[in-house]
Amino acid sequence: MSNHLDTEKGDIEEEIGNEEIDVLTPFDPKKINIKVIPLTIGQLVDKLEYKEINIPEYQRKAGLWDEKRKSRFIESLMLKLPIPLFYFDEREQDIWWVVDGLQRVTTMREFIIEKKFKLSKLEFLRELEGCGWDELERIYQRNINQSQITINLIQKGTPEKVKHNIFRRINQGSIELSSQELRTALLWGYKTEFLKSLVRGTGKEAKKFIEVTGGKVKTDRQEDLDFASRFVGFFLQGYENYEPDMDNFLTEGTLLIPESKLNQIKIKDAFYQGLDTAFTIFGNDAFRKRLNKDDARKQLNKSIFEILSVSFAQLEPKESKKLIKSKDRFIAEFILLQNDKKFLDSISNGTSGKDRTLLRNKEARKLIEKFKK
Repeated sequence: MSNHLDTEKGDIEEEIGNEEIDVLTPFDPKKINIKVIPLTIGQLVDKLEYKEINIPEYQRKAGLWDEKRKSRFIESLMLKLPIPLFYFDEREQDIWWVVDGLQRVTTMREFIIEKKFKLSKLEFLRELEGCGWDELERIYQRNINQSQITINLIQKGTPEKVKHNIFRRINQGSIELSSQELRTALLWGYKTEFLKSLVRGTGKEAKKFIEVTGGKVKTDRQEDLDFASRFVGFFLQGYENYEPDMDNFLTEGTLLIPESKLNQIKIKDAFYQGLDTAFTIFGNDAFRKRLNKDDARKQLNKSIFEILSVSFAQLEPKESKKLIKSKDRFIAEFILLQNDKKFLDSISNGTSGKDRTLLRNKEARKLIEKFKK
C-alpha cells in the first residue's frame, strides 16, 4: 500500500451531511429548569473573588480575547451599555459553572481581581488609555460594579441530556465549542479523565492511540477525546441501540462510564486490544478509506474507527489471532466492501443517520465473522 498521505483537507476526514439528521428521541421540554436572576457586575465579581464561579477545564481555552476586545468590553461597562446575558450551570450548592460568557467572565477576573492588563485601544474613553482597575476614577469603578446583567442559571438536578441540548443551542458565539468540548464541559470529573486516559496516557499501552493514528489527532480542540467518546459510546451501548443524533448517543455513552477502576480497566484493555489488532492488520493505513490497494493513503475516518475499533475490541484473543493470520485476505475484502455504494455512503455522507450507522456496523461485523472462526 502507498504511504503517501493526502493532507489537503487536514488529517481527519470531515463528517458531512449530518446537519439534517432528525433526532428521534428528543428530550422532554418539561425538564428544562432555568432560573432567571438579575445581578450586577459587582455581585458577579464578588462570586469570582470567593471562588463561587468555576470555569471548567475543558470548556474552552480562557483568555482568547485580545487586549483590544477586553478593553472594549470594560469600556462598555463604564458607559453603562447593555451586556448580553450569561448562562451558568448550578452543579453544586452555591457554585456556578460557566456555560456561556466565558470570555466576559475571564476579562472581569483579569482586570478587576488579578489586575493583569491595562486598558488600550478604547473607542470613546480614550483619556483612560493605560489605566488599570486601581487607576480608574471612582465614577468609572462604580459604573462597572453597578452594571445590570441577567443570569440564566440552569438549576441543579436538571437531567444531563437536557443540559447538553441547552449547551448546544446557546453555543452560538464567535468561538463555538466543538461537540466534544460541549460534552466535556458538561460531563466533568472522572468520566472526562477516563477518556483522556485512553488517548493521552504516558504509559506504553496508552500510547497506542497515538501510534495507530500516526499522531495526527490533535488535542487542542479535543479531537482525540471525540475519538475516545466514539469508541466508548458504541462499546458500552451497542450499535443496535443507536438512535440519532450521534452527539446525544455519545453523551449517553459517556454517562455510562463506570466509576469502578476495575471496570474502567476492562474497557481500557478492550480498547487497546482493538487498536493493537487494527495496527497489526493495517499498519499506518488503519482507520482510513481505501478503494484499491494502490490508493494514496487517505485521511482518518471516524466511521471506520467506530466500526473497527469496537468490533476488534469485542473479539476473543484467539479470534483476533485468526483474523490477523488472514490479514491480507481480510484487507482485500474490506477494500471490496468499501467499493459497495451503500457501505461507502455509510462511512462518507450522513454518517449519523440511523440506517447508515446500523448498516456499516452490521456489514463490518459480517465480514469479521468470516475470518475469526
